[in-house]
Amino acid sequence: MIELTKFLRLGKLFEKYMSKIIKIVFIILIIISFQKLSSSEIEIQSYVDKTQIGLQDYLKLTIEISGESADKVGKPNISNIKNFHNYGSSTSSSSSYSIINGKMQSEITKSYIYTLKPQKTGKFVIPPITIKYRKQKLATKPISITVVKGTTEPSPPTSRNFQKRDEQTSGQLSDNLFITAETSKRTVYKDEPITVEYKLFTRYDIANLSFEEEPNFNGFWKEDIFIANNVNFNRVNRSGVIFNVMNLRSVALFPTQTGKIQIPAIKMNVDIRTQSRSFFDFGSTKSYSINSKPITVNVKELPKENQPLNYSGAVGNFQVSSKISSKEMKVGDSFTFTLEITGSGNLNHFDLPQLPEIKHLRFIEPEITTQINSNKITGSKTIKYLVIAQEKGTFSIPSIDFSFFDPEKKQYIIKRTKSYDINVLEGTSLFIPSSTAQSMVEIEGSDIAFIIGNTKLKTNIIYLNSFTYWFIILLVLLTIPASMIYAKEQEKLSGNIDYLRQKMANKILKKYLKKSSESAKNNDIVFYSFTQIGLSSFLSDKLKIPRGSSSENIISEMKARKISEELILRIENLFEKCNQARFMPGGFSEENIQNDFRELQEIVSEISKRKI
Repeated sequence: MIELTKFLRLGKLFEKYMSKIIKIVFIILIIISFQKLSSSEIEIQSYVDKTQIGLQDYLKLTIEISGESADKVGKPNISNIKNFHNYGSSTSSSSSYSIINGKMQSEITKSYIYTLKPQKTGKFVIPPITIKYRKQKLATKPISITVVKGTTEPSPPTSRNFQKRDEQTSGQLSDNLFITAETSKRTVYKDEPITVEYKLFTRYDIANLSFEEEPNFNGFWKEDIFIANNVNFNRVNRSGVIFNVMNLRSVALFPTQTGKIQIPAIKMNVDIRTQSRSFFDFGSTKSYSINSKPITVNVKELPKENQPLNYSGAVGNFQVSSKISSKEMKVGDSFTFTLEITGSGNLNHFDLPQLPEIKHLRFIEPEITTQINSNKITGSKTIKYLVIAQEKGTFSIPSIDFSFFDPEKKQYIIKRTKSYDINVLEGTSLFIPSSTAQSMVEIEGSDIAFIIGNTKLKTNIIYLNSFTYWFIILLVLLTIPASMIYAKEQEKLSGNIDYLRQKMANKILKKYLKKSSESAKNNDIVFYSFTQIGLSSFLSDKLKIPRGSSSENIISEMKARKISEELILRIENLFEKCNQARFMPGGFSEENIQNDFRELQEIVSEISKRKI
């Protein structure tokens, strides 16, 4: 009995102390959990360098993520920011350590700095930027931004060379830094070529230049005449004020539609080098965005009145000539008939003159050579026909009409070639034409022909049993489906401009790849110019979007086609390198050029494997 009482007392004592131990352990667990929750707490905030900026200025948006686990949070997504163009970001991080109650605690701050460019004036709001971490969803506060015309930055001082010459010049940025666009004509006819020249005028010391984006020349077929590959200024006097001027770009435009069409503005990012104020001040750079003014061109329809029936679509001023390689030959022989069209106009955008069908003379599909001068407007087109004489006799090649519209005279002009007489003699070889029958042989004279007295009979060759005969017949039969396929292809090319561009895309890419390869071997920075033009033209044709589309439009269209994100990112990075390198003083290093050339080869190889 006594022992049972002791056992019960021990049980109560154990129960008393056990409940205290459980409470202590529970409190410790709560403290540890609280410390873990507090240590994993993440904070996010955003701020800008100014809340009122000019349309030519850049806005610095900084997003800070802080906490012990800040390095585990992904990059913020700012795609919901409207009316601002994102020109890229940079990242920085810092760490701090502290000891609280004998325990070391760390905090990491990661900063994402975005460069934004306003697209228009007005009052806008940068919306909350949201991030997710574990089950937490955190957001920044919205920021109001006011965008005004011009710039809110104080205008930098002009170069010392200009200050010495003219101290009365206005201090406004737009008076000392601007882009002009000059056109050869403002009123043209459809398909009539015009040229546009873009020039940069400055009175500042320029540190860097880069094109902001490729203009979209909607309504025009564009041919590049000149694109600057490096910074090269000349001094000029403009209305009594001295400027440094640089030719940025020249293009030849061929209107493809009528009405009022706008030639887009060209936009550039310019870094201006400020002057040092003391011996220890090495100066700094200020970034600005400038653009030319768009130009409206009035494109008129070609007159229907007095339009020749055989009008081929040529617009300009042309001359036509012809020649033949021989005027006398034997049956089965061939000669060359050559047409040459020279002058200025849309040499690449009209149909060939129509040849009349001449019995017993067979014209083979021509060889066409087009030579366009550097201005993309003048040149020549040579058309060579191989002609086979099928029958004995004298035949005439009549004069060939070539019609075009002369925009200066505002009328259609018809030019004619010379006519030629061809004398075809009897040949020793037999010619079997594909579409004409053999000439009928008639015996004229008496009822009874003269009897040959020679007893030696000549054995005639039976061509039906010869290999040559059947081989020629086989060739003739094979040409029929080939001719039909070719005719359908030509019809498709003439009626479908997108299909023509698809066919030409690989040829254009091959041309620029050859130039890129040559410049890469010489470590010439012009490599980036050929790479950007060739790749953008190739992708524009493949995607069936207007040539001259910006790299952003090309990338956007590729994303819509659900092309590999990895490939799109590589192309986007290569475009960005080209855009920067072309106007970076001194260019890239030889190693960078070689690496980028290898990257270009891999991208082209990857694109070739895919069906766009």
